[in-house]
Amino acid sequence: MRNLIYLLLALTAFSCRGPLYSPTVQPRYYKVTDKIEANEAGPQVQNMVETIAPYKAQLDAKMNRVLATVETPLVKGAPESTLGNWSADLLAAAASANYPNTNIAFATMNQGGIRVSGIGAGPLIVSEIYELMPFDNTLVLMELSGKELREFISHIVNSGGWPVSSGLAVHRKASGLTIRIQGRPLADEERYTIALPDYVAGGGSNSTMLKDKERTDSGLLIRDLLIEYAGKISEPINVVVEGRRMRLE
Repeated sequence: MRNLIYLLLALTAFSCRGPLYSPTVQPRYYKVTDKIEANEAGPQVQNMVETIAPYKAQLDAKMNRVLATVETPLVKGAPESTLGNWSADLLAAAASANYPNTNIAFATMNQGGIRVSGIGAGPLIVSEIYELMPFDNTLVLMELSGKELREFISHIVNSGGWPVSSGLAVHRKASGLTIRIQGRPLADEERYTIALPDYVAGGGSNSTMLKDKERTDSGLLIRDLLIEYAGKISEPINVVVEGRRMRLE
């Protein structure tokens, strides 16, 4: 991903040098790497590399910043996984911190929103969060009735399970769904506020039951929130799959 960013910066810098004219030389192709050796490129490319070098150094420093330490690899999976639990818990913490006067029942994000299969043990750096969530999805709050929330949770279950924070516990068995919100049974007459990506709130991932509901869009990128709150973790990250958040039998 970093190479792609460098290439885009390079193309932008090169395109700003002046108007484009028909080429008078045969094109040459260069392997895209973090470094172009002097003997591999002509003066134009070298000038381009020198132009973007300061920006590349800044980008490297930003992307390689260590946020935390992963003790046990975080792995994506369904219906429940270490990577899903960690991401959803972090989103719930960010939502609660940004809306301190609101009781966030739980946070969730669609499986497709997580774009990596896992994060290995060792230093967790910023670029890994960009790879985890490359989309510019924002944090949204939605207040739903218990009946509306039950329909949404049923959709999550029927989709094979999504990442959900510890505020939600779902048990599916032959007799139906047992849903508990923050330790209490879901009540149809009560109202609950959940945190989720704007993509899902707008009906994405077949969440059509949410499409026309009122919502509060924070304008905050979920990726940035994950980076911010991962950076506040002082202990090594060691997530355990509890088997309680999304238990489907």
